[in-house]
Amino acid sequence: MDDNAEPIRRSRRKVITDDDSILYLMDEISRGARRVYDARVARIGLNQTQWRIIGQLLRDPALTQAEIAKKLELESATIGQAVASLCARGLMERARAKTDRRAWQLILTEKLDDLLPELRGSADRLHDLLWRDIAIDEKRALRQILARVSANLDQHRAEAE
Repeated sequence: MDDNAEPIRRSRRKVITDDDSILYLMDEISRGARRVYDARVARIGLNQTQWRIIGQLLRDPALTQAEIAKKLELESATIGQAVASLCARGLMERARAKTDRRAWQLILTEKLDDLLPELRGSADRLHDLLWRDIAIDEKRALRQILARVSANLDQHRAEAE
């Protein structure tokens, strides 16, 4: 074995900081939670893009199709296919936006309301798994910290544009 290998390995370990580790962990949690939720909602015939579109519209019903694509960082064609499928199932309608006739306004239908208890139940079971043995005050503190981190990032994004 090369005598120089061990010092190189030690110096490489120092490249990843605790701050890096936190971001990696946040990413792993996000991806893992999406995979678990994907498996649960696949049983009712929704894929990840579809349920993420629905989630965005539940949070902000005024979003257009293009705005959702931007928020989800997905290609417009990918969003368009998912929306077309949701419309075909009667879970959503597409109409020209009043403020910009080139944009599509997405409207959740009453038929979607029938699925919401199942979607909510799947999310609740995921939360039970994720937040097991974590106290409410710990969750509150984490939410506050993450909100500040998000605000810092939003400020940087605004300055970059």
